[in-house]
Amino acid sequence: MTEPTGRLQGKRIAVTRAAERAEGLASALRNQGADVLVCPTIAYAPPDDPTPLEAALERLAGYDWIIFTSAAAVDALATYQALPPPLHVRVAAVGKATAAAIESHGGRVDLLPAQQNAEGLLAELRNVAGQRFLLPVSDIARDTLAVGLRAREAFVDVVTAYRTVPGPGVRDLIDPLCRRAIDAVVFSSPSTLRHLIDGMEQFGIDRSVARALFDGVALIAIGPTTAQALRDEGLPIAAQAPSPALEGVVEAVCVGLEARGKR
Repeated sequence: MTEPTGRLQGKRIAVTRAAERAEGLASALRNQGADVLVCPTIAYAPPDDPTPLEAALERLAGYDWIIFTSAAAVDALATYQALPPPLHVRVAAVGKATAAAIESHGGRVDLLPAQQNAEGLLAELRNVAGQRFLLPVSDIARDTLAVGLRAREAFVDVVTAYRTVPGPGVRDLIDPLCRRAIDAVVFSSPSTLRHLIDGMEQFGIDRSVARALFDGVALIAIGPTTAQALRDEGLPIAAQAPSPALEGVVEAVCVGLEARGKR
């Protein structure tokens, strides 16, 4: 039998993103030889009150743009059969994964920014005065995009399309961390970190002990806001992915392991 090969051969990597969003990254890491432990520290749930979302979708034809900043928002609107929107409503996606989710539901993407984050979208949405935007987002989403568009005299409706809640994977990650059996952990959002640390506290592991369990583990951040969340928690960042694209995340894992002396 041929021995498996790859840049991550023999390394055990934990992926903390929601279960329905983890498989693409897990497969990409496995293709590089990694042993991947999917430990979803977050999950998605419907909004507590869906009325604002439903009302916005009833007047969907009145918008000029709908902007998706996550694949979870795409899935939420798909449950209402809101994709594709009317032809005159342009669609923007924050990144390739979100764009792929839109297309998988029969939608189209009119704008995919070169810089795959809210700031990148703002950089490419310049002359928007008087235009109407719908932003279906998480209950904990940043307001960067809405504030930036309103500053350019656009009309923006922000509605909660889904909630980010604790996931079931915290327990699965605690044991290998305690056994020093994890080489790297990939955090895809500040909430994946927050729910992990909060969940560890619920299992009787206080924050100082939790931080110590990450000693020697390469902590990988997908994006600057996640990197800042790690810093705020007093945790070192081994690498930050240049973009949420799979190839960028895999490269960050490889670089992070090198930086932590794990290869």
